[in-house]
Amino acid sequence: MKGLRGSFAALWSLALGIGQVAFWPALPWDADTAAALALGVISVALLAVIGGWLSRFAAAPRFALGYLLLPFVLGSCWALQANHQSLAERLPLALHGTDNKVTLEIEGLPEASTAVANFGSPGVVPGFFDSRFRARVRDSERREFVGKRLLLRWYRVDPDTMAKMIPGSRWSMTLRLKRPRGSINPHTFDYEAWLLEQGIYATGYVRERGAAPEYLGVERGVGSLVSGLREHLRRQITAPDAGGHALKQEELIRALLLGDTGGVDSATQDLLRRTGTAHLLAISGLHVGMVAGFFLLLGGLVSRVVGIFRPHNPLLAAGAAGLTAAMAYTLVSGAPLSAQRALIMTTIAIVALVFRRRFGAGLAFATALACVLLLQPLAPLNAGFWLSFVAVGALLLRFRGRSSGEDDETAGQERPRIQVFRPLNYLRTALQSQWAILVGLALPSILIFAGVSLSGLLLNLIAIPWVGFTILPLIFLAALTPAPLQLGLWRLADIQLGWLLDFLAVADSALPGWQSLPLPSHLILLLAPLSCGILLLPRGLPGRALGWALLPVLLVGLSPWTRPSEPYLALTVLDVGQGLAVVAATERETLVFDTGASSGSGWSAGRSIVAPFLLADGRQRLDALVVSHGDRDHAGGVPGVISQLRVDTLITPGTLASRWPGAATSGPCVAGGRELWGELHIEWLWPRTSGLSGDENDHSCVALLTWRGVRILLTGDITSNVEAQLSARYPAFAPVDLLIAPHHGSRTSSSPALLDWARPARVVFSAGFRHHFGHPHPEVVARYTGIASQLFSTAEQGAVSFRWQSGRSEPVVRLARHAPRFWLAESGRNGAGESVAEFLF
Repeated sequence: MKGLRGSFAALWSLALGIGQVAFWPALPWDADTAAALALGVISVALLAVIGGWLSRFAAAPRFALGYLLLPFVLGSCWALQANHQSLAERLPLALHGTDNKVTLEIEGLPEASTAVANFGSPGVVPGFFDSRFRARVRDSERREFVGKRLLLRWYRVDPDTMAKMIPGSRWSMTLRLKRPRGSINPHTFDYEAWLLEQGIYATGYVRERGAAPEYLGVERGVGSLVSGLREHLRRQITAPDAGGHALKQEELIRALLLGDTGGVDSATQDLLRRTGTAHLLAISGLHVGMVAGFFLLLGGLVSRVVGIFRPHNPLLAAGAAGLTAAMAYTLVSGAPLSAQRALIMTTIAIVALVFRRRFGAGLAFATALACVLLLQPLAPLNAGFWLSFVAVGALLLRFRGRSSGEDDETAGQERPRIQVFRPLNYLRTALQSQWAILVGLALPSILIFAGVSLSGLLLNLIAIPWVGFTILPLIFLAALTPAPLQLGLWRLADIQLGWLLDFLAVADSALPGWQSLPLPSHLILLLAPLSCGILLLPRGLPGRALGWALLPVLLVGLSPWTRPSEPYLALTVLDVGQGLAVVAATERETLVFDTGASSGSGWSAGRSIVAPFLLADGRQRLDALVVSHGDRDHAGGVPGVISQLRVDTLITPGTLASRWPGAATSGPCVAGGRELWGELHIEWLWPRTSGLSGDENDHSCVALLTWRGVRILLTGDITSNVEAQLSARYPAFAPVDLLIAPHHGSRTSSSPALLDWARPARVVFSAGFRHHFGHPHPEVVARYTGIASQLFSTAEQGAVSFRWQSGRSEPVVRLARHAPRFWLAESGRNGAGESVAEFLF
């Protein structure tokens, strides 16, 4: 017992030492120094054990040094070395945007969608596909590329070429490569961190001009064999039957079997999120456990039959079958973090069963945690890591000290031989399990998704057994059976999934669903884990009721109406790449000016950046959404915003508002008009008439936003022609505190006439990083520098936020790329505005 306690403590200390490095603001030293430190710690540990140094200490110091401090330091050095190496494994900035001829091998399952037009309004290109895939470089003129992993896109691929794009296939092609980089905004998905965690050396796309890509054949090997099997199963699922009928829920079947969630449409994802059942699509311990359990039983049955003729240990064959199946399924599903965790814990459980050894679930959990972090020190940057381990940890804490079938009242008591109410006990255990998961995942859900599902507790009682005992077995059996029977099993699973979605849709309309919540304060972040942990303790332990006492404090702290009462204006220019999205918010009002771009593949800045940013701040309603004009880089995200937030008023130039009927009211922006929301005033300066389509750059709404003397000018994409007319129309125009540069700082805008007229103290350029449009143009930057304007750029500094407090003339400036994250330390730390910036993100 003493040895197990020491092992448990050492594993947790090791895991904590590894995981906490992922959140360091900067990495000291270098990879070689960190590796030398790790070797030094190992040497000290070995000398302490061999030389008996630890025995000279008392029990408590010996335990702290040997089982807590040394593993923690070793884990920290291990992660430090690995994270330095991950930073080094990124395309040098000098090669960003260059073309390179490489020979590569496709890894994993390529994603394919119907090709769309890249410019103008999204439109389908019939007969072609857009593909997104991972590949590893096998040969290149630049030797440093060899062995590196790339994340690539290939546009307008013909069907014959698409059929050859299978895992293990080799290609010779020219790539336009880019350094891994993503938009950096508060409260939104950190794509750049995800690329780092995934080990992506460069992103890019296939260049077909000059030399067409050449197919070189298929590479054979163990990795290609697994990937080939996944591709084979995917094609079986997507292939229509003899009558030309395809499975209606093929995307969900692919997700459950292969972990391929790329084809699941946004409507289904929203339904699963609102009902708290989105976890059913993630390959988790439920899936791995089902596979292992099924084959464990099957192997045991076969082993006992064989044992009639030749006596042997039946558990050995049963365990081998269960473990082999679990390993195979983990590989076929793409080996996500949750499946890795489940596989390690399943392996420990099966080994303990076969060799008749007791191995506590807590120790298995700690072993799985340490192993995953040793292999992937950056795993804490992945949301799936937290959701998987926290959910299992909550279950272990809730059922600690209980054996199967016991509830809190009967734990430790002698059970009757005949349990009349066994089904009720199972129902009670299921309720307690869902309660534990709901409590355990409440805080991670708020931090990651900015809300919780109120109906998830009830619906999961039905959805989990439905998927676990009917749908999953049908899918697994179909994957193992020959073609004639396979199609029938696919069909049965397809029907069941359709019924499940129908059931969830009805429940979603009848029950309270998703509740958006603001990000908690630091005090709530401290109290919430304590309260949840106390509530999950077994009943009867002293002090358990204290968890309920903390709930009112947590609920009040999470309430969206508990904002600071001191008046302020916060204006944030979000980092949406080559586009524009601006949020103006006071303690009560919220305005959005433009929504960023959307892509033909379905990505939307409105849905992925603007809405999450607002929801995390507890803002579920917009007083007004202003769309400056119809270009996709300004208006593409409008449907995404309207689908996530309530919009009271939609304001556009001319008749543009007719594209989006989701707002309560709508109207045009016309010069001379005024709007008032609390202390936020808008005066429209352009266009002069409402008789416009709203699609052209010079149709852009130009707004002067004022709050307690603060003047902010928003200009859309106007050109120098409109700038000259504005200066002539409003000759007594006072200087502005902030200008959002027209047309992202293009050469056709920001004319001397505009600068003399507006005389901005601060200017923000919203543009893509090293975009081929070249915004902002050097001549434009020089003009603003010449009038001593303070310059900011979302391309270099991420989201730029200004906060004016009542009674203060100067704003506090926050730059998202100055956040304390070590993967951002190499960029965004030198730029305009640094003297007044507070790096608080």
